[in-house]
Amino acid sequence: MGKELDRSSKTPVFRQIYDILVSEMAGGLYTVNGKLPSEKELCLRFGVERNTVRKALQILVEERRIARVPGVGSRILSLKASKKNPVPAVRTTAEAGRIIILVTQVDYLHSPDGESFHYRLIHSLEKRLSRLGYNLLFKPAGENGIVAETIRSAAPQGIIFDSFNQDAHYREAAESGLPCISVNHYTPLFTSIVSNNFDSAYRITEWLTGAGHEKIAFITGKSSHQTNMERLSGIQTLYTSKGLSLRSEYLIPSNWTFASGVMAAERILAMNAAERPTAVFAFNDDLAYGCYSHLERQGVKIPDDISIVGFDKSDRYKGMFPPITTVDVNLNAIVDYACWYLESRFSGHAPQACAKIQIDTSICDNGTIKSLI
Repeated sequence: MGKELDRSSKTPVFRQIYDILVSEMAGGLYTVNGKLPSEKELCLRFGVERNTVRKALQILVEERRIARVPGVGSRILSLKASKKNPVPAVRTTAEAGRIIILVTQVDYLHSPDGESFHYRLIHSLEKRLSRLGYNLLFKPAGENGIVAETIRSAAPQGIIFDSFNQDAHYREAAESGLPCISVNHYTPLFTSIVSNNFDSAYRITEWLTGAGHEKIAFITGKSSHQTNMERLSGIQTLYTSKGLSLRSEYLIPSNWTFASGVMAAERILAMNAAERPTAVFAFNDDLAYGCYSHLERQGVKIPDDISIVGFDKSDRYKGMFPPITTVDVNLNAIVDYACWYLESRFSGHAPQACAKIQIDTSICDNGTIKSLI
């Protein structure tokens, strides 16, 4: 069975799991290009929930020890941590004594095929706040009242909302009077930090159309999500400015996941050859790589046959697929501003008036857009 958890230890359980896996890697139990046990196997072994295992695995991802791919598992890239990604410091609640609640959607944490953006965002926030002396308390948002109940029981200093949440949860937080901030979703109830989704989608679509692509498939996200609507708006605005029509058959909805990207590729390949798109713009990298993987398996060459571009600049698939052209949402700046704002509110130096802080993005050209001109 190997080393087990010390339930009496003050070290967080996810950190103990990380330490055990690192020790087993160093001891030769695993090899480069091999795979770690599945999340389910690790949950059974340690008697913990899936989210706890994922937090441990995410540190290994950040250290470039493993790469996690939906449907494949955790592939071992290196038995040692990258020097660019040292082990983050961790403080227990007793040591730090200061709690910040992170409210996130259940499926952001508990889906085996969840978006890599949220794992990166959550881990980056946890690492940064830990260095500032805070503990991040995760609260998957479910029924109404859960935020208010958590505030009463945990007595936090502030609250961070990760992306799309129910209006009732925002109101519960606002009514508490605590410093609150929303990341990756705008709400008028408190200061929000968001990426410039409209401009990013506009520029990508401008590039594709300027390169001669008239038939572009757009793999969109969940229709209710603000990020999805903003990116669609950027595309529609560009099309209108050029006098083009956005054809409904080229709008392929998804639930943001790798598996949805695979299904989108199947839909594209089922189209008549004359109508098949020459380019695909996926609304996140999970979708883009899912589409890429299926197209490639079916003999489609990227970008010779179909150009492809993603969004978010994920490193989840490093070592599995070649890099794709994508939008860098500047996650570090988002996390920097979120932490700065909360610290400033705690010290009384930030205005209480709500603001929308929009972070500029950049396009990373990795050669997967081909010019047809």
